[in-house]
Amino acid sequence: MKILIALDGSEGAATARDLVVALPLPDSTELHLVAAYQVPTDWAPELGAGMAWIDDAETAMQESLHADLGAMAAPFVAAGLTPIEHVVRGRAATAICALARSIGADLVVTGSRGRGAIAATLLGSVAAEVATHAPCPVLVARGTQVSRLLVATDRSPGAEHIPDRLAAWGILRGLPADVVSVSIPDTPTFELIVGLYTLGDERLAAKRRDLHERYGRSAEAMAARLSAIGIPATAHVRTGDVAHEILHAARDHGADLVITGSRGLGALDRLLLGSVARNVLTHFAGSVLIMREAAPA
Repeated sequence: MKILIALDGSEGAATARDLVVALPLPDSTELHLVAAYQVPTDWAPELGAGMAWIDDAETAMQESLHADLGAMAAPFVAAGLTPIEHVVRGRAATAICALARSIGADLVVTGSRGRGAIAATLLGSVAAEVATHAPCPVLVARGTQVSRLLVATDRSPGAEHIPDRLAAWGILRGLPADVVSVSIPDTPTFELIVGLYTLGDERLAAKRRDLHERYGRSAEAMAARLSAIGIPATAHVRTGDVAHEILHAARDHGADLVITGSRGLGALDRLLLGSVARNVLTHFAGSVLIMREAAPA
């Protein structure tokens, strides 16, 4: 398993590192640490554009970041792991995603907030962009431990691959999980129109009951697959706005990690990061694992 951890020296990056340190990583795990930097592209002539000291400044920046990575790697080294350090030039999110592709990362881990003006928001711009564009699953860390999972399922490809990924990784085995599937209710206007048109036709109610049961079967199937790989899971069905119900289910069940697919089955499934995943990622106070559609190798 190859894990790429994005580190920028911020408190959020330290949280991401400590969460990975706390996981029962397989002996074969390959850890990569990355720090990205940018240099100004609009040096004014009067500031000495093209002069040798600019190269010296960039070299000094690289050396400083390597030193930072070495310090951040100390807990891994203490645990007997030797991370591979990468200091890359470019926009942080772009560089992280590019490196994830080049090394064939199985998982990218990032803090929820970095340095700078955006640090006061619940979800930083780098974390949001990495979650949107990374070529593999992304874990956005907001805590240093994982004790209970909330797995959201909607029968989408990303959600369906959740048990396969977790089985291949093995890092969450033994943790209890709650599986939630959310049935979307009809709007009051639709209910009124249908009621007037059908005059209380029982067939409509039967179709709704069948739909609810299908959501239940989906949750039960996911719970069974998770239990089979050593993650004891219980199925639940809720009705309402999908992201809202996932967030409430996570809070109700005391989950500190929500796992969801990156895109759902609805009209927004064409987006790189669907609205449900984005809302959960933005508003959940705990860590969030966004699964991609591709099956594990």
